[in-house]
Amino acid sequence: MKLCLLLLLLGLCCLGLTHLRGNVNLRFIFYTIHSSESEPRLCSCLQDELAPAPDVSSLVAEEEEVDEELPGCGGGRVFSPEDHRAIGGAVERLGLRLLEKLLIGPQQPNVVLSPLSVALALAQLTLGARNETEKLLLESIHALNLPCYHHILGGLLSQFSNTSLEVATRMYLRPGFEVKLSFVEDSLARYKSAPAPLVSVEEVNQWVENATNGHIPNFLESIPHGVVLMLMNAVHFKGEWQTRFDPLVTSKGVFYLDNQNSVSVDMMKSAQYPLRLLDDPELEAQVASFPFKGNTSFLIVMPLSGRGNVSYLLPKLNISDLYRRLPQEKTMQVNLPKVKLQYRQELQEALTSMGLGSLFLGPDLSGISDRPLRVTGVRHASAVELSEEGVEASATTVVTSMRSVSQFSVNSPFLFALVDDASLAPLFMGVVTNPAPDRDLMLNDDPGRNGTMSDQPLADDIGKRDKDSDTEPGGAPAGGRQQLQSEDGPDGKTEKTTSSQP
Repeated sequence: MKLCLLLLLLGLCCLGLTHLRGNVNLRFIFYTIHSSESEPRLCSCLQDELAPAPDVSSLVAEEEEVDEELPGCGGGRVFSPEDHRAIGGAVERLGLRLLEKLLIGPQQPNVVLSPLSVALALAQLTLGARNETEKLLLESIHALNLPCYHHILGGLLSQFSNTSLEVATRMYLRPGFEVKLSFVEDSLARYKSAPAPLVSVEEVNQWVENATNGHIPNFLESIPHGVVLMLMNAVHFKGEWQTRFDPLVTSKGVFYLDNQNSVSVDMMKSAQYPLRLLDDPELEAQVASFPFKGNTSFLIVMPLSGRGNVSYLLPKLNISDLYRRLPQEKTMQVNLPKVKLQYRQELQEALTSMGLGSLFLGPDLSGISDRPLRVTGVRHASAVELSEEGVEASATTVVTSMRSVSQFSVNSPFLFALVDDASLAPLFMGVVTNPAPDRDLMLNDDPGRNGTMSDQPLADDIGKRDKDSDTEPGGAPAGGRQQLQSEDGPDGKTEKTTSSQP
């Protein structure tokens, strides 16, 4: 499985790089910044000689004291698991609010974002914010009442360096732009955001491609007009299932988009998969946790009603509560669609609806520069692949069983999260309503039925289609959900048969 995301969250544009005048606009890339002066001067400013960036100490006009967090945050203090979970909860709430605001529809059936990456970018911007702007940013990342937020979040990033998660940050500076040394030093100390000269779009794109392990090439067509500073971060995850899927068993299955439509997908299958599965009556959903190697897990929340309408889950979801209530692992049959998605989105509208509209009008970012700055846009790109990556093919692809086992089949829209098991912070989060958007839609045989399955008998061969003509590929019955019945077999062992409800 591979998940990667790039979030470019701060590009600052201005007029004359050595003679900054007028309002300077900042934009979250981007956070990119423009000046209120004329366009010709803005363009001519970009044609100045692109010399290597000077030493950090020479980038500053005047150094000022930076607001410190509460005493006792630094000095080698070791934070408790409860501190880490508090940060994890804040990251989760930010991610859920963003998912609620992002439009999901036919043109954009799937949404993927990294709450960790967004929190990191907004937190870094907070280091340069002052007064009401700082308060609004802290509220948006749910850190207003969390002491030592920057220290704990930065510490979590250091812990992630020993896992399958890679976090890369960089601060691109246009030669001649005067940024306060305190902001550069704090960004480097707290979030390892090292300064680099903003020389060419090719260099920026190469960094992006390297940081995402090749998943997001050619992110920028050109450096936006007047940009003087870009705060960038990239998050990449490549994990290995703790229990592997066999690619030789993957076969076609049906994924139900809604009451009328479905799509054919490649369905990964396992006959005996250790899984934590919860039927949650409050959420009206099935909740499953797939363990990964390296202290992470893949959480899926799928509505019991099936076929769409995942959005109702978002206001109710609480990851820490779900993990507390998930039962012990139980071996069951699992069907999981292969997913490979690309996602790009401007986040300005979503952030504005979350109360951050003033960032795009006239925020106080005087901790970054003495020049007036404002955010003019936010761009975000991500790539997700869910597959048998790293699986060692098994010599045996036919599995038989005398008894039925429970089944968890992900065959309708679902919400997912890649969760750090220690802090319960969602590293990635998203909604999948169509795992194969490029494939033709099919009409459901019975639009009134639910294709979701949770407890069905194990097939003798999970790699073949059911020969029963009343059963669709992937095991979803054309007549509706199957029911389990118990009866004694000829050898005295208990068997379970199925019947379809009329």
